[in-house]
Amino acid sequence: MLQLPTPASQELSPIARTKSPFKICQWCFANCGLTLEMNILAMSWTVSDRLSWLCRWTSLMAALGEKVDRTASSNPDLHLNRATLHKYEENYGEALEGFSRAAALDPAWPEPQQREQQLLDFLNRLTSLLESKGKVKTRKLQSMLGSLRPAHLGPCGDGRYQSASGQKVTLEHKPLNALQPGVNSGAVVLGKVVFSLTTEEKVPFTFGLVDSDGPCCAVMVYNMVQSWGVLIGDSVAIPEPNLRLHRIQHKGKDYSFSSVRVETPLLLVVNGKPQGSSSQAAATVASRPQCE
Repeated sequence: MLQLPTPASQELSPIARTKSPFKICQWCFANCGLTLEMNILAMSWTVSDRLSWLCRWTSLMAALGEKVDRTASSNPDLHLNRATLHKYEENYGEALEGFSRAAALDPAWPEPQQREQQLLDFLNRLTSLLESKGKVKTRKLQSMLGSLRPAHLGPCGDGRYQSASGQKVTLEHKPLNALQPGVNSGAVVLGKVVFSLTTEEKVPFTFGLVDSDGPCCAVMVYNMVQSWGVLIGDSVAIPEPNLRLHRIQHKGKDYSFSSVRVETPLLLVVNGKPQGSSSQAAATVASRPQCE
């Protein structure tokens, strides 16, 4: 289970030290004069549940809390929790800054330094693998790319792809280097897997994708069951890919790479086959009436 940071001490603060981002949100609503009838007690923070809307919402509420209570900016837990959310939103620069700030505010608390180093290790490994295209030898890579076929596009190549609007559309096959930042509507990319990379939390499942026209691109998949994955040599098609360009500077280190964020494996076509519902993890929500 993916855990939010463990409290460094039992000191009380306006934003209580807690594992649940809901507590921060609850405090912010109360102190910002906002009204919202909420019965949500907690959301599952397991590896299978990928924070999406909760990341943005909690980060906003934490920012509002800092404006209302100036002492909140000195709370290491707030910085660590927000940095964790930034990490899963792939805002890696903000995540590293948050971990570093939390460590500076509470030097005796080892977790912020550990999380900062884990993220740096991930970025180091990822950029190295991207640059070397998974260290796949040239001849083998050419053979892999030569085996790509239009049939590997599956429903993305014959007009059977159903867009977010529910309509079936025909996608245009584009090379990875032709993608623009953001969601590339009406496009589909196809490439070969040259490496996979996992973190301690197993989130996201990250792999490198190459085609014949350019450099290796990282693909980061969320909301998958732990048993799901792709293998080196698999053909993967991604409809309407969401491209991110990362430029990260932190403590003298620079990272520059591109990635495609995939919210669910159901969007992928692997070796010509759409992924079934068993590849996607289900979210879990528990609730109870709030007590005064």
